[in-house]
Amino acid sequence: MDTRREKIIAITSGKGGVGKSSIVTNLAYILAAKNKKTCIVDADLSLGNIDIFFGMIPKFNIKDLIEGKKSISEIMVEGPNNIKIIPATSGIVELSNLTEEQRNILMFSLQELDGYDFLLVDTPAGISSNVVYFNSISNDIFIVVTPDPASIADSYAVIKVLCNKTGRKDFNIIVNMVKDEQEALSVYKKILSVSDQFLDVYLDFLGFIPLDANIRQATKKQKLWVEHFPETHATKALIKICNKLVS
Repeated sequence: MDTRREKIIAITSGKGGVGKSSIVTNLAYILAAKNKKTCIVDADLSLGNIDIFFGMIPKFNIKDLIEGKKSISEIMVEGPNNIKIIPATSGIVELSNLTEEQRNILMFSLQELDGYDFLLVDTPAGISSNVVYFNSISNDIFIVVTPDPASIADSYAVIKVLCNKTGRKDFNIIVNMVKDEQEALSVYKKILSVSDQFLDVYLDFLGFIPLDANIRQATKKQKLWVEHFPETHATKALIKICNKLVS
């Protein structure tokens, strides 16, 4: 998939609850506002939640695609700014570890997507085989981490597993839920220090998202914070990250 025009970005994390899906949905909105044709793939196949962030109830999902009942264009739904979304299922445990045949069906279907500037792949948290697979087919890997010690430890574990399983050596770090840039850099340096000592990888500090009460307020209402709070600190921080992607 590396020869195609679009940039495929996997957004992953070692630990759940770090705001990964929130970053994915709001990042997609900013990219689309910059006239970048953007599609989100909800790759948390058995516990998908991207549709919830947009306040949607999709009629079909990725299970229908894998079972051969629907094409990728038939399960796709449209969000604000013409963002396209490939919705996942919720509570279907058998999709938590795709078989080789299911991966091939999904891969061929994703190759049918044409003309997009960005495919944002929202992976599950952790180190499952699905996480490894979706990161392996992406051009870039973004790791979302918070100051929580468990998040830092699990982020290192994900980087280690992805490096060993896929051979990937370049990772981009987004630090979420921090007081300021100083705290974000402190978190980044902790992961960097351990990685430099034990792994042959390169970690780039892509940016940070500060703690912001408007995020919680928007999320509870199933609204995007970048859309409803364009001047809030979190929105300005995510725009900075977005500008790095499109520059």
